[in-house]
Amino acid sequence: MERKNGGQIGFLLEMADRQISAREFFSNVLLDSIQRNFGLKSVLIYCFDTKNNFLSWTDSNGIHINSEDHPYMGFAANDVVGNKVYHDAVRDKLTYSNVKPRLYRSTDIISPIDYDCSAYVRFLEENFGAHYSTTLAMGINACIRMVILKRFDDGDFTAKEMDELSKIYVYIANSYKNFKKHEQTRIISNIQDEIISSNEKAYLITDDFMHVMCCNNIAMDYLKNIFGVSVEEHTRTNRPCTWLPFLLGESEQATNASHVQTRIIKGYIFKIYTYDQGYSHGMVDRYHWITISESDPYKLADQRMKKLSLTQTELKVAELLYKGLTYQAIANELVISYHTAKNHVHSIYEKCGVRSRFELYKLLKELE
Repeated sequence: MERKNGGQIGFLLEMADRQISAREFFSNVLLDSIQRNFGLKSVLIYCFDTKNNFLSWTDSNGIHINSEDHPYMGFAANDVVGNKVYHDAVRDKLTYSNVKPRLYRSTDIISPIDYDCSAYVRFLEENFGAHYSTTLAMGINACIRMVILKRFDDGDFTAKEMDELSKIYVYIANSYKNFKKHEQTRIISNIQDEIISSNEKAYLITDDFMHVMCCNNIAMDYLKNIFGVSVEEHTRTNRPCTWLPFLLGESEQATNASHVQTRIIKGYIFKIYTYDQGYSHGMVDRYHWITISESDPYKLADQRMKKLSLTQTELKVAELLYKGLTYQAIANELVISYHTAKNHVHSIYEKCGVRSRFELYKLLKELE
């Protein structure tokens, strides 16, 4: 591994130019820049989803997307280095903002006694003609892994080479962090244009890791009414918001990018949209944009009661019960007898499985 003069400056300048126009960061262009500026000739880019499912690898010949006959699929269970990288990243909650070097030398993970005859080495030799590796872990749960390879005749990575790779890690990680910031700014702008065209007044934008990326003042006022004043602090830090999982939910609908979820919380209507940013190497970054509007509580009650298969008359009676009217007031409002109103109420209770006005009210709140 030969370090070229001016490698750091040349690499950072190239990445700064790409940050503005490039649609992807981890690609053949990146590999070319690494070789040109740092002299690293044998480098792989592995891509996984955040659950450690293999998506693709990229080498000098291009992207090799996962398939049934992909070489990695028969090896995945024996990838002791990759599994170590993933579990450490989950433990440490690794994200794309990390710039502290995370290097894994294969000979530090597999014991010297087992190394030369291990399934890991056999995989490297059969597919890349290599014997040693060092993995640079990046991204959410180490979903991006850059693997530097060396042949058996060249020997294992020395302490000096590991120190050089640590510095290269910092250059790449900082460039990736800046790329993500630029990309997210563009995505937020695109989503805001969509929201404005829909005439929505209150909105927030989140990523799929429970961070609020953007929230306007009207939405913030609504959120304070629902979750309390501390909600504002959560939107101004890099920490995940504890209330977002409750809002986004974990249903199948939440994973369907074409489906708009609607949730009603404390008299506010939330509409949750999904925005997916896909990449050629198989990764998908998911974002959500959420609009908030105030609801009419009485109209809301009618909508809830329709879910309980009540008749039209029972719906009217139930709405008046929700408003707090007495039996006689209900009878007067609907121009029916007191006993007829009372019978309708008993029918509503029976269909709803409740025994009192209070239990009916609680049921409506649960449906909310």
